[in-house]
Amino acid sequence: MKITSRLRWLLAGVILMMTLLFLLFLFFATKNFLDLWDRLQQVPVWLFYLYTGLVGAVMLFSAWVIYKLVMGGRSKPVQAKRLEPITEAELTQEINQIEAAGMDTTPLAAELKRLNERKAAGQVHIAFFGDVSTGKSSIIKALLPEAGVEISLRGGSTRDIREYTWLTVAGDSLLLTDLPGRNEAEGGLDAAARDEAIRAQIVVYVTDSDLSRSQYQDIQELAAFGKPMLVAINKSDQYSRTEQQQLAERIRGRFKTKPAEVVFIQAGGMEEITRIYPDGREEVVQRPRKADVSALAKYLQTEIDQRLEWLSQQRDTSVLNLVQEKLDVTRATFRIEQANNLVRNYTRKAILGALASVSPGTDLVIQGVIGTRMVQELCKLYDSPVSQLDIDQFLNFSQDRLKKSVPLLLAVAGNGLKAFPGIGTVAGGLVHAVAYGLIFDALGHSVANTLEQRGVLKAATAATAFQEMLSGNLEERTKTFARLVIEQYRGKQDG
Repeated sequence: MKITSRLRWLLAGVILMMTLLFLLFLFFATKNFLDLWDRLQQVPVWLFYLYTGLVGAVMLFSAWVIYKLVMGGRSKPVQAKRLEPITEAELTQEINQIEAAGMDTTPLAAELKRLNERKAAGQVHIAFFGDVSTGKSSIIKALLPEAGVEISLRGGSTRDIREYTWLTVAGDSLLLTDLPGRNEAEGGLDAAARDEAIRAQIVVYVTDSDLSRSQYQDIQELAAFGKPMLVAINKSDQYSRTEQQQLAERIRGRFKTKPAEVVFIQAGGMEEITRIYPDGREEVVQRPRKADVSALAKYLQTEIDQRLEWLSQQRDTSVLNLVQEKLDVTRATFRIEQANNLVRNYTRKAILGALASVSPGTDLVIQGVIGTRMVQELCKLYDSPVSQLDIDQFLNFSQDRLKKSVPLLLAVAGNGLKAFPGIGTVAGGLVHAVAYGLIFDALGHSVANTLEQRGVLKAATAATAFQEMLSGNLEERTKTFARLVIEQYRGKQDG
């Protein structure tokens, strides 16, 4: 208790001292402010406003700097993907441009042709999408009993895209598409099903329970393309009226910006039951399950009657964005292939030049022409303007990082050549050539990766990537370039 009492007296003394110091500061500050205010009242009006304006500007600038320091480091929330309007004419022009560059645009042209054919046909396209064995085929069977839809109790019975024409009571022609189940065991069908769902006016996402994480992600991805989404919950007889309401509210609540519609149906199909006879025998038999898809049919008819024009516009926008997505993938794939070819060709040139050089890393000036041309060609491939100053800066950064790695590269290159009897003992020119192969391969791929990720050549970023690639998978890359150097050497000897 004695120690506690002393601490309390000590704290009281500190508080008293701080209070006195604060009051002293306040008195002096007040006195100085009042003196300053009295003097400002005696100066000309223009000087008064100039002084007060300067004080205000300093305070505003200080507040702005503090705000930037406090808020600038906070990450901004990720914005949802927003579809920008794309016209068919703009896409066609871009397709023609990449075709002139040597890219294969056949799938892109086919996509636009399919869109125009469906617009001309005037049918409303309804796509049934969802996991394996959720009842998509059974729903279409219930809507079109005469269509001869094949249904199997075995999961994943639909392994390709099937189309059925449905003429509704109101006289509307609907194209019903039965898509392969998501996560089909044989694989390779998810992308085709996704694309076909994007081409539809309405997507019916079929499930027989609450949405799993993957199902929710599916719906989010399709909704990002502007798809009107309907979640059809099959096997409604398994849920009471209260459970159906709770399940529908839970699903709608997961979609904050644009809630998905939910209907409950009974697709029919077949079910297995166990029949027990009086003598105790058990037999598994199949019997038809009563179908009820009236809620689905009513929803589709209402959408067509009230929003057919809007549905068609959304479908057109979705398909055009799908074409744009495929165009971007085509361009990226083409650039990666061309970049690899460029790096391979210029690496070969560097190896040929290095066979006559003396010291790799220190004579980048000699190989600077090859390095400069390689960087220029890569930047041209990615439509990224680059100046000679940027290239020189990148090469200088790379050379600084290379100096520490040259001894290691020479040692590894020498060990790699020892695997080839006779050739491995040839003069060090071959060792230098292997080292240059490693250097230029890493140099080119670091530039290509930077352009792919950033769109422009960032000297420091590319140089850091160069240093990482230079030491990555070094043993296997050394063997590859050792074989290439030996081929070049033997070709030179034979010539």
